[in-house]
Amino acid sequence: MSELTTLQKWLTSIIVRPGMLDDKIRLADEYYQLKNDKVIRPSLRLSAKQKIEIYSKGYILRLLECIEAEYPALNKLLGQNLFHTFVKAYLVQLPPNSPDLYNLGEAFPAFLKASQPQTTHSDTDVLMYNLPVDLAMFERCIAEVSRIEGLENRIKEGADNQMPYLFNTTAIYTSPCLKLLRLQFPLVDFVQSVYNDLEPEIPVTQDSFVCVCRKNYRINFHELEAWQWHFLNRLQNKPNYMAAVIDTATICSIPTDTIMADLILWIPVAISFGYVYLK
Repeated sequence: MSELTTLQKWLTSIIVRPGMLDDKIRLADEYYQLKNDKVIRPSLRLSAKQKIEIYSKGYILRLLECIEAEYPALNKLLGQNLFHTFVKAYLVQLPPNSPDLYNLGEAFPAFLKASQPQTTHSDTDVLMYNLPVDLAMFERCIAEVSRIEGLENRIKEGADNQMPYLFNTTAIYTSPCLKLLRLQFPLVDFVQSVYNDLEPEIPVTQDSFVCVCRKNYRINFHELEAWQWHFLNRLQNKPNYMAAVIDTATICSIPTDTIMADLILWIPVAISFGYVYLK
């Protein structure tokens, strides 16, 4: 290992390893057979440790900024101090292991879920603990949709004007970047308000069926009616138009002909948002 490589690994191990700075410096010095005050020259104002601390804190602050950028609505809900407390605990428990910052916040919703208290005083407490988890799931879903393959190169010219979905043999498919969420809170308006720099209202408990998708590189998310959500879910898992109609009718206790009639009006909307496309 070259001298430069050794120095790089020495400093990296101090910066990225969780723990107290004194312990990290000591362990790095021992492992790489270096002395921090020889590697980092002290100045009149700063010791070697203080200079290393600048890089160590800067690394954490950069990661905080990245997760803030992915979860702005959650940051708004919790407040920055509490949000940072959770993020720092998350980074200690699950330090970054990928050079791609997209992967940094992937496990954050699961971390929040696991951090919930084991015992609560009421059902209201349970639901309120679930609000940040639902919101984190929603925002992570938005991040994932931004990266997943979409319809940008699949939609045929003029396909939006066709109406073959009126027939049983229609070749209609869900977008590969379609994400469906079933939440305990209606969060679409809350997220939209935060993204538009407006003051959001805290949502009350209510089943919410959300669709997140992308078309022409533009991400959109909407709250759907239950039958619309179930139709997309069934079509996503089993790309058969009539089978999805029948399954949706059964799940929602709605007559099949009613579902089919409603789809005549709604499918063009679903196509316009990129939820589904025609072959």
